[in-house]
Amino acid sequence: MKPREDRQKVMVKARMRSGASWHDVCILNASLHGLGIQSAERLQRGTYVEICRGTQSIVARVAWAKGHRAGLRSQDPIFLRALLNGHSPTAPERAGRPIERRRALRTPEARHDQNRLVARAMEFAGIAVIAGALALGAFGAVEQALAAPLSKISKALD
Repeated sequence: MKPREDRQKVMVKARMRSGASWHDVCILNASLHGLGIQSAERLQRGTYVEICRGTQSIVARVAWAKGHRAGLRSQDPIFLRALLNGHSPTAPERAGRPIERRRALRTPEARHDQNRLVARAMEFAGIAVIAGALALGAFGAVEQALAAPLSKISKALD
């Protein structure tokens, strides 16, 4: 039997993707290729999950599950320092994979640009509503102005 890897007891909050949904988890211990977690989501042995903390992303298989606790086994090594700090100095770009909304960078410039786009869309919608109201008002005024002469002409032709 292989000797068990040294484990480091930790208590770190992270996010776990199981299937198509994300859940909060607490990492209780970590080793070079494994994690012990506690989650409100009950896991099935053999399923694959993704654990995200900061820029660190770990794909692992559930080795065992008992109640709300589970042991995860990762094929790739787990960088404990990066996991504990919540960042990885050499984190690869996640090209082609969706990034969770909570991990999206929110710089002041990006928020400013997004707010400007929303403001422009609201301004355009407001101007379109005002222009539509003015067009309907002008149509009603022209209809009333021409109603009396056209009715006289219609009576004269009958």
